[in-house]
Amino acid sequence: MGWKAELTQDWEINRESTKSQVILVAFRAAQRCLDDPKVPRPLAKAYVLFYKVLTTWVLGVELPPETEVGPQLRLIHPQGIVVNGQTKIGARVILRASTTIGNVMGSDGVASASPVIGDDVELGANVVMVGPLHIGDGARIGAGAVVVKDVPPGGVAVGNPARLLNEAAPA
Repeated sequence: MGWKAELTQDWEINRESTKSQVILVAFRAAQRCLDDPKVPRPLAKAYVLFYKVLTTWVLGVELPPETEVGPQLRLIHPQGIVVNGQTKIGARVILRASTTIGNVMGSDGVASASPVIGDDVELGANVVMVGPLHIGDGARIGAGAVVVKDVPPGGVAVGNPARLLNEAAPA
């Protein structure tokens, strides 16, 4: 993928939100700076600092550049979104306002793994998802859900703690 396509891969899917477009172009540029050996380390570090100030302090979204994110991430009403850098997010995922995705700190002071989110997953507003869990392709997580267990592909999870409303038929 060329640099322009790489940086703008989320542009069209977020066309209703200039804020989302800015966040995601800056995110992809920060990833490129960190991954490209041609970019001098001091320049990469300076850009990542700029990115973090812009997105976290100014725009209210914490999406660390080390986070693995597939193409066409969609941010709807991007405010108060916090994603742990070890999270893996698939393609065509939708995140809404005030979503938190992270790990759990054990009593021994060791952090757990972070969630792995499949393709075509949609998260409602105010979702909290923590720990070493997997969200299957095509799953839907309802607004305000607190997810601490796996959600199967096509599953719909709601509530606090989240419970499955349905499970997709096995393929």
